[in-house]
Amino acid sequence: MSCVMTKISLIFLCFFVVTSGVRADLVGPTPSEVYSQVMQIEKEVDLLRHYFGVDQEKKAAIYQGNLRPRHVWEKSYLIQVKINVLRKKIGLPRNEPNYIEPELSISSGMVFEQSQRLLTELRILKKRLGITEQVSPPQQYTGKQSIDVFNRLHYISYQLDVINREEINPNYVFAEVMRMFDDIASLLKMLHIRDQTYPPGKQKEVTPADSLAATFELLAEIQRLQKNVGIEQTDFSIFRKKEQVFPSDVFSLVSMALAELQTIKAYSELNHYVTPPAVTHERKKPNDVHQLLRWTTRMLRQIRSL
Repeated sequence: MSCVMTKISLIFLCFFVVTSGVRADLVGPTPSEVYSQVMQIEKEVDLLRHYFGVDQEKKAAIYQGNLRPRHVWEKSYLIQVKINVLRKKIGLPRNEPNYIEPELSISSGMVFEQSQRLLTELRILKKRLGITEQVSPPQQYTGKQSIDVFNRLHYISYQLDVINREEINPNYVFAEVMRMFDDIASLLKMLHIRDQTYPPGKQKEVTPADSLAATFELLAEIQRLQKNVGIEQTDFSIFRKKEQVFPSDVFSLVSMALAELQTIKAYSELNHYVTPPAVTHERKKPNDVHQLLRWTTRMLRQIRSL
């Protein structure tokens, strides 16, 4: 009898654990701890740079502003994309960069997770290339903020351009804008809004500066919705450029817009809808990117309230 009661008790215990969910006190690494890991990423990229006989470094702007962990996380995603460019160049298949469910606010812990994924990917590349040299142990830092982590990742991103011997081109930018296009289409469907937009005319002469301006217009629409529902907005004016604009500048700002769009999805009923992965595109030009950005903005303008 006691044996039967024990089995029944175990069944109820298992049922309780399954139905109540697992609770845990998560440890949240600080931006300084994340910065320490990002510096390890930089060291690994330096090893790759020397392996490929690339001595020069590419200067990267140092931004000042109040960027949030979601923007840093998005920058780490762009680095995953550039690691894939390198994988293809050396004859390895592309890995799908990971993406997460939308949240109103992500923690530095999520950025820490990304740093570990990047380190793993880089160490896999070293193994496949036969690089046996190891980087020095991580240094401890204090007083670092999200913007400091962002700036180091921005620098690393530029060094990968040097290793790949190419900058991000319109094909990659177009692919990221298409991800936003799909997100907004899902928002319209969820809100029961019939999409009545159509693609604007494709302009013949388009520069990256035109696409950067179009991305700022798209961001303005996202921030309009954020303001309507009380989501704190971010000042992205640090990404405005008066000098020459490159596709990589557009790529970076598009990624910031995508990060901001996740807050809209998290606020709505799309909090479990993960942005679809990028699809490879070929022979895209700046005017293709510009046209798609303007079309995406038109779609978003149809949403007056959430």
